[in-house]
Amino acid sequence: MKFCVIGSGSRGNMTYIETNKTKVLLDAGISFPSAQKRVEEQNINLSEISAVIITHEHYDHVSFLPTVLKRTKADLYINKRSFEHLDYRVRGSLPRVKVKFLEADTRYKIGDLDVLTLQLSHDSANNFGYVFISEGKRLAYVTDTGFFPLKYIELIKNVDALIFECNHDIEMLLESDRPWVLKERILSPNGHMSNQICQQILQAVLNDRHKIVILAHISLECNSAEILETQIIPEIKKVYGGEIALAEQFRALKLYQI
Repeated sequence: MKFCVIGSGSRGNMTYIETNKTKVLLDAGISFPSAQKRVEEQNINLSEISAVIITHEHYDHVSFLPTVLKRTKADLYINKRSFEHLDYRVRGSLPRVKVKFLEADTRYKIGDLDVLTLQLSHDSANNFGYVFISEGKRLAYVTDTGFFPLKYIELIKNVDALIFECNHDIEMLLESDRPWVLKERILSPNGHMSNQICQQILQAVLNDRHKIVILAHISLECNSAEILETQIIPEIKKVYGGEIALAEQFRALKLYQI
């Protein structure tokens, strides 16, 4: 299995996943031309995807869904409540495509790729994390959630790669100029995971099976690579010897293989 985080954060989200026979996109919050340009050096052709899988209906995850579907002829995989709560600009522009409605804690098959849904907590109609499975390899994707459900702890202990939310530094958030209502939302169980929560969970789950961990959905205003590299990653490295990378908002990471 191969994967590439094309963009991650409040300005747009998209991840590419490829197996021997299947190519899919997770979320469509980045324009098709921009996404394609970002992955040209990886020899990825986004026109070849057969499915677009959506985590939830917030605009930074679906803003370019209509054009991505038109450009690729891909099928759409989404929870029904998320579909019903799509922004009118998105839903009104969707082309005629096959839609598969996803339920929580259920395993689906797209070609030779198995997809397991994880019910997360966010201020959206619904939000899923995912575990992608192919030929014994597993990739977990968890972002946009105020906390990580304990029932999935054992599940993410047994994956080969993990894309995990590390959204904000609490002190930076509290000292920011953001309205207090927004700060409360981000800090709530239906908000986003802080650096500290991310660190605690990763220290509890990481083991020799994990080959790559990508810290994702990093706030541009209330977090920084310096904080992550000097305060958070060294603590995680005390229990984990594999690679740790930081997802970026405006540039794709390399194409990883597990």
